[in-house]
Amino acid sequence: MNRLVAMFFTLLWCCGLAALDFPDYDAGRDLPADKVYPQGRIFPYSGFQPAKVQEIRDKGFTMAGPAYGSNRSIMLKTAAEIGFPVIYTVLAEQDGKPLNAKMLNDSAFEPDWKQLEASITAQVKAAAAEYPNIVWWYLTPEELRFWRKQEYQYLQMAYRTIREADPQKRPVWMYIPNHYGLAALKKYAAYNDIIGKGAYANYSNMAFSRSWIRWSAENQVGALEGASGNKFTICVPEMFQNPPEGKVDRIETWARHDVYLSLVCGARGVVVFSLARRKTMDDEVHRRYYDAYSRIAAELTGRDGLGQVFLFGKRCNDLKGQSIDAEELAIKLGSTGKEEFKCPPVMMTELLYRRARYLVIVNSAEKPVSYRISGIDGKVRVDDLWGGTPLAPADGTVTILLKPLEVKVLKVTAEAGA
Repeated sequence: MNRLVAMFFTLLWCCGLAALDFPDYDAGRDLPADKVYPQGRIFPYSGFQPAKVQEIRDKGFTMAGPAYGSNRSIMLKTAAEIGFPVIYTVLAEQDGKPLNAKMLNDSAFEPDWKQLEASITAQVKAAAAEYPNIVWWYLTPEELRFWRKQEYQYLQMAYRTIREADPQKRPVWMYIPNHYGLAALKKYAAYNDIIGKGAYANYSNMAFSRSWIRWSAENQVGALEGASGNKFTICVPEMFQNPPEGKVDRIETWARHDVYLSLVCGARGVVVFSLARRKTMDDEVHRRYYDAYSRIAAELTGRDGLGQVFLFGKRCNDLKGQSIDAEELAIKLGSTGKEEFKCPPVMMTELLYRRARYLVIVNSAEKPVSYRISGIDGKVRVDDLWGGTPLAPADGTVTILLKPLEVKVLKVTAEAGA
């Protein structure tokens, strides 16, 4: 009997049944197609301070905001007219004055917590009734500091109040500063449904050490470990200042690297900071950033966009990737540079989604890297989604060459008849 069993399993292996499988997996199958994640299937892709809501919709953005000042009311009105999803900025008031962080830290200012709570409750209920297209709440003042007692107290009260006032329990997000590490981010996990800090490599003097984006994105995901509720992280990529002199041509490469690496690390949405035309950006710089993020939006959004794979694909580890003859990347962190972050130059995630396995591969090195992927067994087809000709596995492996900061997406499927 044992001999027969052994022969049976040998036959299964030879017939390819023990090779890669391709089940019809889709974690969001039952979610509505017309609502933004997490309440629906639409991939979240937005930008701060949009000037033309209809234009960003046409370019592939799936929501608008956050916005401040007069731009906020214009954005809300325009988005409501065309039924476009929007991120609503919550502005608490005390004695008729909008609350800001400076007030919270003024020794002469005494917060009236009951009045502030009532202000938020009234605003959220009114906004929810007037703007059914609200998908997320954006809490201000932003960048509230956990080590400042009244700021942290306000964050806790405001988060709880928004959640209680909103019958749909839409997620709440407060922007967190670019430089915060894991320990600091953990302080916000209980009082945000979305962890979204700045992902500004250039601003952090890491323009040519972009593994910093991996450090940033992994810290966000790590901050939510053990947190209760349906919480997630997003990428807040950079668009607010000129790049280093002579490096304008690298803007699209930087944008693609930063967004896709954040998604590979676990982010579930993108909110660009910011779409506004700022004095710190030349017109050409603004145009290049805007065009770059628009092209990425087109790739990620839509019914069959890659955003669906990132949102609803199952992260697997059946296929293994390894850099060939490439040095580990290392960056110094903090004002003293005593902390160091090290990682391989290439990061890959394998996502099983609707009878296919997607390999999203990002090179963070400033030089080309050869990358070998193994475990591609059985009768399969390997397509480079942005490269044209299908790849031919040899002995279950595929080797690709990645340009500096390049992103590649391979789609592995069963061959017809396999």
